[in-house]
This record gives sequence, C-alpha cells and structure tokens, in this order.
Amino acid sequence: PECFETVPLLTGVDGKTCTFKDGSTHEVDAIILCTGYKHHFPFMEPKLRLTTANRLWCDTLHEGVVWPSNTKLFYIGMQDQWLTFNMFDAQAWYARDIIMGRIELPSEETMGQEWAQWRAAE
Repeated sequence: PECFETVPLLTGVDGKTCTFKDGSTHEVDAIILCTGYKHHFPFMEPKLRLTTANRLWCDTLHEGVVWPSNTKLFYIGMQDQWLTFNMFDAQAWYARDIIMGRIELPSEETMGQEWAQWRAAE
C-alpha cells in the first residue's frame, strides 16, 4: 500500500519519532518488524521480548498473538503448526480487529488465567 514504506535500519525511537541509520527521521503510527522464521528478538526490550521455542502455542500470548501487558504489541506467526500461512492470515485479521476496536480484549489477569489453563493441559 502507498502508506507503507521500507526504510533503512531503525536505530532509535522517541515517542512517535523513529531515527534511521542514514540519519533520517519519520513520525510513525506503527512499526512492523518482519523478522522471518526465527523466534529471536534481541532488538526488543526484555519486558516486551517473547522468549519461546517453536511450539504449538506460545507462553503468555493471548490467543497466540497479543502481549498481555502491552496490548498494542502483536506477535504474528509464533506457533509451530501446519497450514501456517492460513494461520498467519487469521492472526493478522484478529490483530486488525483488535486495533479497530471490533474485538474487546479481556483483562491481563484473565489472559494470564487462560494461559495457565493451556500450560496445565500441555
């Protein structure tokens, strides 16, 4: 889409201002990081960093997508399942609907309880 832009390496974020390796800056509403197939995020702050092995579901992510303590952070494609591209599409639609206010998320506490039930069943 016209509103998307590929930019040089991101070197800093201050509020909505992003600074890039070439010294340029842009005001942004969102940052989309395309990391490939490795579940390794050394560029994320530890409090926002998902640490998981490739598994059927990821510890702490609500519905496998939403970071409970910062519900504006979405991890798409972290589960190790067959038919992954269909799953990626469904997760992207789910994240879109949360962003657009079509889906209301439960409290962080409720998300944690749901995660604990999955962990107990594993």
